Amino acid sequence: MNYKTRNNKAFTLIELLVAIGILAIVMSFVSVIFKVSIGAHRTAIANAEIMQKLRAITDQLNTDFKGLRKDGEIFVVWVAKPLLPTDDKDNDLDGYERFDRIMFFADGDFQSYKVNPAVRGNVARICYMIAKKGNVSAEGQDRTKRVLARNLHILTADPSLADFPDFDSFSDTQWYEWNNRYEYDKISLEAWKNISWQNKKDMLTATTDIQVDDSSVNMAVRGVEVDPTDANSIHMLLCEGVGEFKIQGWYDARQQWIPEVDPDGNGDLADTHFFLSDPNEAPGVLYPATNGIVKINDIDYPRDQIDEAHFNAIPGLGRALKFTFTLYDSRGIIKNGMTFTHVVYLDK
Repeated sequence: MNYKTRNNKAFTLIELLVAIGILAIVMSFVSVIFKVSIGAHRTAIANAEIMQKLRAITDQLNTDFKGLRKDGEIFVVWVAKPLLPTDDKDNDLDGYERFDRIMFFADGDFQSYKVNPAVRGNVARICYMIAKKGNVSAEGQDRTKRVLARNLHILTADPSLADFPDFDSFSDTQWYEWNNRYEYDKISLEAWKNISWQNKKDMLTATTDIQVDDSSVNMAVRGVEVDPTDANSIHMLLCEGVGEFKIQGWYDARQQWIPEVDPDGNGDLADTHFFLSDPNEAPGVLYPATNGIVKINDIDYPRDQIDEAHFNAIPGLGRALKFTFTLYDSRGIIKNGMTFTHVVYLDK
């Protein structure tokens, strides 16, 4: 009697367990690789977004300062606020956040955003600062959600436009409307420079949200207020997610950028250029000498030399301005943001 030998073999239980274990290991590696790939992709997108913001800011700074009018006025204000213990990172390692502001005049080809018909001109008054949101100051906002504003007022003599404000009878509402809604100043550069000092203090206070001497402008109407969802303010939005905005000028006499908190970085604030003992005393520069000032702690500069002839030596202006800013991506992938510096040269 012949019996056929069975050649079919089944997996043993041990072999099956080993196979399942190997499969589990492979799947875990695949999962890790997938997560790393997704994370790398998200980080790459966040980096690309931040670099796009960087280009937008630096390109605009280069364009505006290329046309800088040294025969106009420049107003720079420096504000340093102590970091809170809950803040994620001190990006420039000085223990403070900077909320600096600058106003200047420039030549260029300027056009209004929302005035119909559009206002065009070759000279404009330009301001950079971190904007308020819903009347909340920049200092009180989430640093990742702050907005860098570029406030542009084209100088024009167009007879069809409303006249420049009557400063002696300006109401708080009119201050706000002029600074935030208007995109032009119906005035010449020479006429601007000849505005009375009392009215100039009010205008600079409204423009920069800094109390200039005894200005009577109400706190609620000062500065630039930008809401990205508000079509009436979107023309001032330069970039979202700007956590800190620092402006420094090259000072030849000391071979350093000023102003700075604790310039030598030794923890002793005695050498700081800020009036840290009096938080209401914001340092700044107003150029030229007509009403000019250089108000920086431990630095005395002759008022009669705040003019075009001495421009390269003026503390806070000098041969160049250095802008330092921290940028965040919109999804919060890069949690501490990225800090950049950009230099524009003024000695042309």
